[in-house]
Amino acid sequence: MSLISQPVHLHVLAYVPTDFFHCFHCEQLFAAAGIGGTVHQEVRSAYPPEMLEEAERLAAWLQDLAEWYGERLTIRVMDSQSLQGFFYSLRHWIRRYPTFVINHKVKYTGWGQRWIICWQRHFPARRGNKSDH
Repeated sequence: MSLISQPVHLHVLAYVPTDFFHCFHCEQLFAAAGIGGTVHQEVRSAYPPEMLEEAERLAAWLQDLAEWYGERLTIRVMDSQSLQGFFYSLRHWIRRYPTFVINHKVKYTGWGQRWIICWQRHFPARRGNKSDH
């Protein structure tokens, strides 16, 4: 059971690499033709390696948070380059990414140690689980 007494809403605004998929039938056709993987690899290779690494780091960390806090935490990830991300950035005066907004009030930008320490202090993980993030 989590030590959080109230539900926590975490909004994450970050650069999110996008990989487009076609309809199910087209994907099957591409796979049968042997070009499906090539098409998706081409899309992924268009992103800088640093962006892909940061996206993987963010995804792993958010997955850990979801496991630690369960239903007491809702996570919403927005691509900063999307229309929704653009308006969210304007509303919350966000200019750098990733930015984490907790309960629509508290805002932290980047991966700095201050953010991690603050998160752990305000929202301790369940006992017996890893808390080294």
